[in-house]
Amino acid sequence: MKTMLRAGLLLGLSSLAFAGHAQEADSTVASETRPYLSVLYSYTFENSDRVGVEEGQGAQLGVGKALSEHWGFELNGFYSEFPHDNTPGANAQREYGGKLDGLYFFSRNPKFSPYFGAGVGGVTTELRGTSLDTTDPFADVGLGFIKYFTLAGADLGFRADLRYRHIWFDDNALGGTNVGDLGEAVLKVGLVVPLGSRAVAAAAPTPPAACMDSDGDGICDTADLCPGTPSGTVVDAKGCPKATAEGANRKFDDVHFEFDKSELAEGEKSKLDKTATTIDGMSKTYPNLKVDVSGHTDWIGTDGYNQGLSERRANTVKSYLSRKGVDAGRINTFAYGESKPIATNETAEGRAQNRRAEIQTHE
Repeated sequence: MKTMLRAGLLLGLSSLAFAGHAQEADSTVASETRPYLSVLYSYTFENSDRVGVEEGQGAQLGVGKALSEHWGFELNGFYSEFPHDNTPGANAQREYGGKLDGLYFFSRNPKFSPYFGAGVGGVTTELRGTSLDTTDPFADVGLGFIKYFTLAGADLGFRADLRYRHIWFDDNALGGTNVGDLGEAVLKVGLVVPLGSRAVAAAAPTPPAACMDSDGDGICDTADLCPGTPSGTVVDAKGCPKATAEGANRKFDDVHFEFDKSELAEGEKSKLDKTATTIDGMSKTYPNLKVDVSGHTDWIGTDGYNQGLSERRANTVKSYLSRKGVDAGRINTFAYGESKPIATNETAEGRAQNRRAEIQTHE
């Protein structure tokens, strides 16, 4: 029965973890990556390998810090009491120790942050009423989640964590007859207290409203003091030709993408229409003109996945420019994945700026 209970708990946490992972794509919510304190009640399931005692109850206190969007670590101290059972002559046990945990978060969404955890440490077990004790190494693995909420203006998190713990246990040091290992399940529930100010989510940049641009120089007709400039002419903020031209070397406005997407939003298509018109005009002045399109992503996801996503974004822009009249033979594409951010990946606003394709021309 106890084995079934443990398996049920583990299965439940597993399903919650992967459900949270599937819902990760809410990029409008700021990731929760602040350092934190963790205060947990612990329950160690009764185990026949731990002779003469019942299930254990205690507490765990720890501090954690994020290393990246997915990885983090914790330092924890813990304490538990194991009352003796009805075995004649049995003694209660007490344990205390510490451990270092590594955590992989499937999502940092504060609404639900599931993770996989693995830890190593040491534990001292005392036989109550005697001077006998043993200090042994252990390791544990398991799953958990944190769900953040606000109470009286303060940020808190509810946390649940289920681990399988293996202790290289010296029962002989406690007066037993065996020197062997001890395996048991440990469930912990409690609160997480984030430290520092909360990151503020920001929406993706909103493209400017479309305007009439008769000469295609990127300046709205209502603000263009030099209407009718030839295609490809480099102009200033008033739409008039610059005194010194930039020649064939020019960088155009970045094209931005929604989270985990390589399709163009309507506002970005309007931006590319102007870019294509300008490049087509420049190609008449510079017959050897080349166009470099480089794709980029934020840091959410694996390196391999982001590399492929950045390649798809670059190819999307190339295809659109080609359909709008730019010779495809002039266009070279590059994919940089998450390796070249232009803003911090710690905030939603920064990640939105990093989800981009850059366009540059040269001879």
